Amino acid sequence: MAAVTRFPSGGQYVDALQNPRLCFRDPELQTARPQTDSLGRPKAISGNFASVFSVTTVAGTRYAIKCFTRNIPDQEKRYRAVSDHLRTLPHRWKIGFDYQPAGIMVAGQSYPILRMEWVEAVGLIRWIEDHLGDRAALSTVASHFAELADDLARAGIAHGDLQHGNLLATPGGALKLVDYDGMYVPALAGMPATEHGHRHYQSPNRAHAGFGPDLDRFSNWLIYLSLVAISVDATLWHTLHEPGGEHLLLMDTDFADVSTSTRMAALRQHHIPDIGQLATQVADLATRPLSALPDLVPLPEISLPAPSKQAPAQTGLPQWMAGHVPQEAPSPPPVPVPLGDHHRLVRWTRLTMVGLAVATALTAMILAVTGMAAIAIAEFGLALAFLSSRVFYTFLPEHKARKAIADRHQHAHRRTNLAAKATAGLEKERDRRQADDTRQAQASAKEMQDLRQRQRHELNVFDRTTTERVSPFEAHIQSVLAKEREEINDALALLQQQYVITYLKRFVLRSGHITGIGDGIVASLRAHGITTPADFTDAVYTAGGYGQRSEVHIILADGRSVHVNGVGETRANALREWRRAHLDRAMRQPGFPTALPQHMLQQIETRWAAERQRVEAQRDAVRRDRASHRVALSQRQAQEMKQLTDKQAQRSASATLAAQDINQRISEERARHQALIRQEQELLRELHAYRHVSYGRFLRRVLLGTVSK
Repeated sequence: MAAVTRFPSGGQYVDALQNPRLCFRDPELQTARPQTDSLGRPKAISGNFASVFSVTTVAGTRYAIKCFTRNIPDQEKRYRAVSDHLRTLPHRWKIGFDYQPAGIMVAGQSYPILRMEWVEAVGLIRWIEDHLGDRAALSTVASHFAELADDLARAGIAHGDLQHGNLLATPGGALKLVDYDGMYVPALAGMPATEHGHRHYQSPNRAHAGFGPDLDRFSNWLIYLSLVAISVDATLWHTLHEPGGEHLLLMDTDFADVSTSTRMAALRQHHIPDIGQLATQVADLATRPLSALPDLVPLPEISLPAPSKQAPAQTGLPQWMAGHVPQEAPSPPPVPVPLGDHHRLVRWTRLTMVGLAVATALTAMILAVTGMAAIAIAEFGLALAFLSSRVFYTFLPEHKARKAIADRHQHAHRRTNLAAKATAGLEKERDRRQADDTRQAQASAKEMQDLRQRQRHELNVFDRTTTERVSPFEAHIQSVLAKEREEINDALALLQQQYVITYLKRFVLRSGHITGIGDGIVASLRAHGITTPADFTDAVYTAGGYGQRSEVHIILADGRSVHVNGVGETRANALREWRRAHLDRAMRQPGFPTALPQHMLQQIETRWAAERQRVEAQRDAVRRDRASHRVALSQRQAQEMKQLTDKQAQRSASATLAAQDINQRISEERARHQALIRQEQELLRELHAYRHVSYGRFLRRVLLGTVSK
């Protein structure tokens, strides 16, 4: 396919996908049905210079179709190299894709597409918010990300744009890496990068880095820090992540100047030492070139502050029972009790149901009812038939045994509930505290957001004021420079004019020099002071009005115009052409000045330099003053942020200790119920053995003669 410089817009792709059979070249995609929006049009997900559509083929296979809205140099070569390299890797984070260089037709022109495997997953930010507070799940994702980063490093490749939007998480916490547009593989060594990655995930030195396997190193450390920090302290998400923000905990402004970053300060000064040390390392990495950064080294284990009392170990019992119930070897699972054949009971049940159904039908026929009455009689008959089957089901021995165990389990459950009333007050208090903690966390997040918005507003107002104060000086400087350039241009124009006049005066007009101009015309011209091309500038033909003659007026060098007898339009044009030819030769002469002599230029520049330097000094003084005030403002804001962060961290730590204390008290109170709980669990195990005994299975045996396993 010939190189395409202009690609369709997202809207044009939407129009094309309304008819997949015509727009796609791939036979499988021609049978696909795109996912649509509320208006019934193909639903596009706009991204980095591309639109992505979800389509489902007639065979039920779902794909993500990436349609490009800009030209990427050597795109096909890059995707082929990436595909060949990833095909050799066994890792589960990769997704399958197929680059089709002429995959879609839009307005009669073929364009490339990327057909990608569809992944049932959500974006990383959405997944974090769905699992916020679930330390185990978040820790698992952090570990999975560290493994992904290690896989990339060991393979000698780099994604090039590691960020939340390109990391999808499955319901189980597995990570999928998408969008391979900017990926580096060894086969692409020496080629330039096609993008610089999301600004909130890249080192300040990314723009100066080459295209190689070290592109992801800073992003790896940054994402890992965020995931680990959130897993051990969910309040950081509320305080550092802006709702709807395109970042996790840190933004590009936090890497640009780590010393004044309030977010970075909150992480570096965190009460969990491992988080503080990891944040300090990331802050240091932001100052180094990418090639000097180490590969990600995940933490072996997070050291958390010791709780007030030792938490119970995980056992087969509920967590609050651990340490109070002697541990025994788990009992083998009970042997499932099958639903017996019971041919006789099944046969009677079937005959009864059939009989009732037939009796109902005969009744309807005898009464000759139709319409709604017939439907009502039929429904009544069916109800009687199923009710009779339910009665027969109660005669099953397995049902009777299951019911006896269920009654014993229910009795034991009531006794356990009565004993648990002693803990109800503590549980209510715990729930109340949890609700208070949730409200406090929301209030803290709102307080942090308000402070961040106020500080951002302060800086914006300050910067606008600075611009307003500096702008007059900038305008004055530009005015001085413009006047300087104008004087230089005027001086040069004067030199050129003098040179041209001197040159033109060398050519005296004589008879025969110009066709049609003889001695008489030469004499007439001389009488008006016209002897050389320097004596006039132009000849103007004036058309006469009603009753007036047309005349030619020659414009003299001093600006006056004269009419020379005998010089009409033809001779005027000849004179003009004669002057223009000499003027052109004058401007092509080696001596024609194209620039001012150095001494003249220096005189003009010196004359204006003093004025310019004076204004520049005033401007720079204002800038220095504003810069010092901005540093003071940033320091004050950093202190405000630190105070709020410390206050919220202290509040969070107090709430954690209180929660640990009340949970311990509940645990001690519930320990008195261990015997009843064991008894109830044993009865539940016995009851589980009868899981195949149910009315539904019995009814299927009656109606179909089989029982599903």
